[in-house]
Amino acid sequence: MFRVLLIIIVLVVGYDAVMHQGANTREASHRLGLLPLSSVEGARELGERARE
Repeated sequence: MFRVLLIIIVLVVGYDAVMHQGANTREASHRLGLLPLSSVEGARELGERARE
């Protein structure tokens, strides 16, 4: 199962690299990089509201 999923991911990333010069892959990785930052900001705001 893992191998099939890995092959599908490789095909999707390869298609994006050929057809869109990797734009979709870069955007997805950028969003994943911002995810921890947004969760930290959300937790900080929640803590500030709880103190009020």
